[in-house]
Amino acid sequence: MPEENTTETTTTETTTTETASQEPKAPTTLEEALALLEEERKSTTKWKSLSRQNEDNYKAVSKERDDLKASQMTDAEKAIEAARTEGRNSALSEVGTDLVTAEMALQAATAGVTLPAAEFLDYSKFLGDDGRPNKDKVKTFVESLPKAKAEFPNLQGAGKQTGGAPEVTTMDPNELADIISDGLIL
Repeated sequence: MPEENTTETTTTETTTTETASQEPKAPTTLEEALALLEEERKSTTKWKSLSRQNEDNYKAVSKERDDLKASQMTDAEKAIEAARTEGRNSALSEVGTDLVTAEMALQAATAGVTLPAAEFLDYSKFLGDDGRPNKDKVKTFVESLPKAKAEFPNLQGAGKQTGGAPEVTTMDPNELADIISDGLIL
C-alpha cells in the first residue's frame, strides 16, 4: 500500500512539472509581442466562428425537436399549446403599447429630444411580430426628431450683473498672492 501512494505522488509531481513547463513565455521584444497578439487574434476569430456555428446548430436542432414534438402531440395537447400562445400574445398586446412608450421615452431621453404628444402617435406601428417593441423602428423614429433647443432662464429685469471682485489683469504670482491675501477674490 505505501508503494502505491509513492507512485501516485510521483505521477502528480511529474504532471505539475509538465504543466508548468508548458505555460507560454512572456514576449521580450516588440516583434514577439506583435506576433503573439496576431496569434491570439486568429485564435479569437477561430473560437468566435466555432461559437456561431454551434449556435446555428443549436437553433437547427431545437427547431427540429420542436417540429418533432409538435407532430407527436395529441389534439388536446395542440389545443393547450394554441391557448398558451394566444394568451401570451393577448397579454403582450395589452402591455405592448406601454412597453413601446417606455422604450420611446428611454431612447428620447438618451438622444436628448422631445417626443410629440401621445395622441399624435400610433404606438402599435412600433410593435414587432412578437408583440414586443421593435427597437430599430423606435430608434429610427427618435433619431428623426429634431434636437431640443437649450432653454435659458428668463433674466428680464435682473439688471446688470456686476461682480465684487477686482479685475485680474496679470498672472504674476506675487500680485495674485496679494489679491488673494487681501480677501478680494476668495
